[in-house]
Amino acid sequence: MQVAPEGPCRDSESCLAIIDSFLERQPRQTYMSGGVGLMQTFGPDSFGGGDCGEHMCKLVEPCPNYQQTPHCRFDVYDNALAAIYLTKRGKLPQARDVLGAFLQLLYDDTGKMVLLAASYTDAPAKAGDYQGVGVSDGAVDTGNNAWIGLAFAHFAAATGEACYARVAREILGQLKQGVSCMDDKLGGFASRLAPYPHFYRSTEHNIDAFSLARALNATAEAASAAQFIRSMWGHSDQAPPTYVTGTGDAEQCDRAIPLAAAAADVQFWSLLSDADPDTGRKQASMEFALRSPPMDASGDAKLDGLWCTDVDRIGSPGGDGIGSRLHGFRFTTWGNGIQWENTASAVMALAHYRASYAPKAPLKGLDNAINAARSSMMSLLTSYRAMPASVLGGNINAYIKNDHAADYPGGSDTGIGWTYLRYPHVAATAWAGLVFMFENDKGKIDTNANPFGLPAKPVPSRQESDAESSCIPAVGGSNTGGGGDVPKGGTDPDAACSAHPGCKGLSGDCCPTGIGMMLGCCDAR
Repeated sequence: MQVAPEGPCRDSESCLAIIDSFLERQPRQTYMSGGVGLMQTFGPDSFGGGDCGEHMCKLVEPCPNYQQTPHCRFDVYDNALAAIYLTKRGKLPQARDVLGAFLQLLYDDTGKMVLLAASYTDAPAKAGDYQGVGVSDGAVDTGNNAWIGLAFAHFAAATGEACYARVAREILGQLKQGVSCMDDKLGGFASRLAPYPHFYRSTEHNIDAFSLARALNATAEAASAAQFIRSMWGHSDQAPPTYVTGTGDAEQCDRAIPLAAAAADVQFWSLLSDADPDTGRKQASMEFALRSPPMDASGDAKLDGLWCTDVDRIGSPGGDGIGSRLHGFRFTTWGNGIQWENTASAVMALAHYRASYAPKAPLKGLDNAINAARSSMMSLLTSYRAMPASVLGGNINAYIKNDHAADYPGGSDTGIGWTYLRYPHVAATAWAGLVFMFENDKGKIDTNANPFGLPAKPVPSRQESDAESSCIPAVGGSNTGGGGDVPKGGTDPDAACSAHPGCKGLSGDCCPTGIGMMLGCCDAR
């Protein structure tokens, strides 16, 4: 991939400039009306997988899995996080463009809201599509949609535009209607809606839902999600002083708690959200997370802690960073290698702990961990001009081999079924940007940069937002969320999906798409 000409990441502002540039040049969907579109999650292009041969080290270009499905992923979580970053950074037009893409996928032609799939592609998709060439992952997850709601809520608070608050409230309403377990003693929200429903309750998803409900002053929904989060403390035999990942999946609002790895995001995001007011639990979970199992550990000893060190054996395409020792957090206690999205959010959580709780509940090694991980992030931004998902080499074949001691083990293994490879990563980069806004070089904290926290300005009230529909397509606004009429469809009637029987069910242009791609359905006329 091409390297931007910015200078090094030497302080918060120079690091933020690198992040701004990366997000500005990140490829976007191009088929939507109004010039809006979601950002590509990984890439464009990899950072290289190392020199262990094509079978074990060559990475797929321009993004993971492209050889199986010739489309890249455009994940809604990454885009929601990027929209929050852009909002907090004061780049409101760019944030509005991301939210405009969400609006086109949230509302059908009648103005009815449908929740979003987890991931889309660069091919056309419309509201309510959960399969087909335009959808990369059709799962309708509570956490992803709560993040989208948070993006709208933070934007509404920053701009005072009540319509965006209405969208956030409608998302929360859909979640309450579809997956609420408020009548159950554990409370909270189940994790996945139709068309591929699941009954399990995820602690991380409930952290997201809690933060959205609190921002919207939805006290009952926030209390229910918080009740669930608190009830997930201390149930792990492998990692007792942690919040477990959630419940079973056998029945509606399942209360069983299965064996699972201790997940970094659950520990750090519960701290950032302050959903559990118990300082002792915060201290204990952070003490656990900051522990580092020895390199030669096995059995239970290998599960003791989340802190780890990686060596970048490959470096950036320009040759920078080779041999760097980097410090951060693995994805779970069953995983291997630093995952940089979790590490960035962990740095924010630890800084929050230092400012709010450390005076009365000190943590050994807290300052050293913050400094080491923050320094590692700055080094990566200097070398790579973005945050990689992982610096560990190897491809999916190396990951399947499951040799964590290998020089190129196949990226950062989550330990729960997938890995992160050496590609630029929107979520990791956006989280890094929020970190550098949250705590500046002098240690001053700006809580407004915490995506789980309350915005600095209040979200417009329900009374205000219920009366406003100017941003909603097919009701009172445009497909970009700014008001006015935007014509639908392409300019060439032969390119329209509706003109090709094989493309039945798709919307917009298919033959070709707005980026000149001929979809496989175009052969049938």
